[in-house]
Amino acid sequence: MDLFGSGLPNGAIGVPAWPELPAEARAALTSLMTQLILDHAAMTATPPAKGVDHDL
Repeated sequence: MDLFGSGLPNGAIGVPAWPELPAEARAALTSLMTQLILDHAAMTATPPAKGVDHDL
C-alpha cells in the first residue's frame, strides 16, 4: 500500500520513505489513520431527520 506517493513532500528532508519504516510502525500508523478517518466520519455523518413520518 503506497499511502504517501513515491516522492518526498516539499520540505521533508531526512524523513524516511514509507517502505523504509519498520513493519510494526507501518501497521500502527495504518491502524491509527483508519481509526481517525472512521471517527471523523462518525462525527460528520448527517443524522437522520427526526420527526419525519414516511407513512402515507
